[in-house]
Amino acid sequence: MPALLTDSAIAAVVAEAAFSENRIELVDAGEPCLRLRAGKRGARWSVLVYRVGDRIRVRLGSWPGVRVAEARKGAKLMKRQIRVTVQAEDALTVRDLLDLYNRRRLSQLRRGSGTLRSLEAGLGQLLERDAHTVTRRDIGVVVDRIADRAPIHANRTLAYIKSFFSWALSRGYLEINPVAAMAKPVREVARDRTPDLFELVEIWNATGLLAYPFGHAVRLLILTAGRRDEVAAMRVREVEFGLNGDLCWTLPADRSKNGRSIRTALSASARTVLEEALGARPTNSPFVFTTNGTSPISGWSKAKSRLDALIAQNRSNSGIKVDAMPPWRIHDLRRSFATLACDILMIDPAVADRCLNHIGASSTSTISRVYGRNEMFDQRKDALNRWAALLEKSIREQRPCVPAGNAEGTRAREDSY
Repeated sequence: MPALLTDSAIAAVVAEAAFSENRIELVDAGEPCLRLRAGKRGARWSVLVYRVGDRIRVRLGSWPGVRVAEARKGAKLMKRQIRVTVQAEDALTVRDLLDLYNRRRLSQLRRGSGTLRSLEAGLGQLLERDAHTVTRRDIGVVVDRIADRAPIHANRTLAYIKSFFSWALSRGYLEINPVAAMAKPVREVARDRTPDLFELVEIWNATGLLAYPFGHAVRLLILTAGRRDEVAAMRVREVEFGLNGDLCWTLPADRSKNGRSIRTALSASARTVLEEALGARPTNSPFVFTTNGTSPISGWSKAKSRLDALIAQNRSNSGIKVDAMPPWRIHDLRRSFATLACDILMIDPAVADRCLNHIGASSTSTISRVYGRNEMFDQRKDALNRWAALLEKSIREQRPCVPAGNAEGTRAREDSY
């Protein structure tokens, strides 16, 4: 441990160093950046200041010409001067720092490009500011403005900004993280919206009017319980026949949310939807679902609005007075599968989890979650086939869709189950 240096202690060390082949370096406990190197030629003071990826050593004079008290004062003054100089030389704008973050961190992540876009859009006018001058208030104004129009997106943007500044702090580019203790602008409530079997039939029928590519993509989402972006970016080369004759879709690890590849056997219904999509896509496109032939489909928000309008129109044309379908999202289709497959088809929750490409979600065992690599291919194949059969039966019946709680609708549901 460094000791508090005194002139008498230094005198003893200097006398010892005069007869030694090696130099002796002393660190002052009162000012750790202050060092004294003693050797045959005497003792010299220096100040050691660290900066990003480097360190600077500045001489302060020799002992005993410069005593301990004077050396401490000089070290403090020199340290302040060096910091000001270094900050002026290494001044980084937020944009400069974001470029470094993207190159050294985000580029290594599967969703890094999306995070970068969110950061650029969120930080906006702050991008040209000196990163050292950004305050908590600056970030608060940015996040609150986003929250006024998109509350949940504001929470996500704040999370991205926190990670960005934490990285900059950990690498020494900044001295403080201005958003370390900033709370989310809005409180989030976990979604529990689960379209029931009758609503799934409504969605399925409406997709027939939506046409390629979104109509087929939504139908495949219902049949496979896949994630929206993973299905939307499906490549033709990912679909092939297995050794047992099953038509399988292999989601590669680099496109999977959890970073693990998974192979899914497609039911007869899913195969029909896929064949129709392949026949409708632009010639020679590598993507199953595309509008321009060179990139996967995008614009889900507009497609979802058209789908909702078609559902409302079908309800109106049914001749039965019903309310509008409660708001739902594409991701809710996965929750519908997980719920109905377990409740109606009595499928093992662990199998349903693997159909959703979750790893050990139904288990509290850390070992199961981390080391469980079993694809449960045959069990998932059976589950998805039974799921497709349930949907086909419900679609064939084409019962009028009525809101939950209506007596006629309740009896119809019970009969169909």
